[in-house]
Amino acid sequence: MQAISILALQKISGIGAETIKKVLSLPNHLEPDTPSDLLEILNEAKTKFGRISVPDIQAARIGWDKAHEILDISLQHNIQIISKGSSDYPKNLLRIPDPPVLLHVKGNIDALNKDCIAIVGTRNPTNFGSSQAKKYGESFANEGYVVVSGLAKGVDSAAHKGALESNGLTVAVLAHGLNTIYPSVNKKLADNILENNGALISEYPWGTLSNRSFFVSRNRIQSGLSLGVLVVETKTNGGTMHTVRFCEKQDRALIVVKPPENLIENENARGNTQLITEKRADVVLENDNDINLVKTKMENVKNKLLNQEVSGQQSSFELGKYAITQKNTTVNTHNAISKSSYQSNFNSIMVKDKTEKYVTK
Repeated sequence: MQAISILALQKISGIGAETIKKVLSLPNHLEPDTPSDLLEILNEAKTKFGRISVPDIQAARIGWDKAHEILDISLQHNIQIISKGSSDYPKNLLRIPDPPVLLHVKGNIDALNKDCIAIVGTRNPTNFGSSQAKKYGESFANEGYVVVSGLAKGVDSAAHKGALESNGLTVAVLAHGLNTIYPSVNKKLADNILENNGALISEYPWGTLSNRSFFVSRNRIQSGLSLGVLVVETKTNGGTMHTVRFCEKQDRALIVVKPPENLIENENARGNTQLITEKRADVVLENDNDINLVKTKMENVKNKLLNQEVSGQQSSFELGKYAITQKNTTVNTHNAISKSSYQSNFNSIMVKDKTEKYVTK
């Protein structure tokens, strides 16, 4: 199913993530061209699965129109919208239990399919934590890894900056639409990430405001993109612990920085002490000599992922048989059309392929 159709489902009032997953698991069918087609597919899902509330035609039209508005403004702001059926969709994300059905990407989409390491931690690190985050951001970028983090204050910012200082690639995973940057103080950092060939990504469409649950959900994407999660400093009940649990659930390498003696009982590092004491860390990072061990652990994860069944592969690829690709203000079909005529021609253009991507650069 094309990204625009999935987006339309997301924007229909009363249609949630579970319903969309059921729709995407249906056998192959024609791509919806109208709001009525969407209702037909929803009714098909209801027949098969039951307990699905099918909206009226007015709600479907509203969702359809909102989706096209979002697509149009995303294209204007160089945001790509990709589904699980896209060849650009991050392969590692396909191998987690609940991959986002859509990703909104600004910047270098190729960075998402390179070897990544997530560097995460508290928003209020000690001086030691800040220096470690920056150092390891730089070190792993120098080793050729894409540094993934969440653009938050503290550890996240330091990790992104470390990668940038080594001219490495870094990706920020956001918990809201890409129309805004949170915290706003990191707007310049976000710009620097894009200028240095990195990317900003979110599972939430343009205009979506953040809330607490979105920050938890985005943590699964940080770990899911990555071969390992490096915990710099965290409280025992900090948001980083959500990322740790996702890391363990997704069978990624968990790397934990060992706090110095004077910080073992520090509130902002106590989570590290707990993870080490409970022997949950695959690697306890004490000095630069441990980086090779981290690389070995992540290479092992990479090899396991290559042999792992892709989550939802059959349904996403069966349904992802039509694509529209827009590059440099043209729609890439056998007969390219201009961006100005894109919207009016949208419904009439279908190109058979096992990809699904909306792009402007």
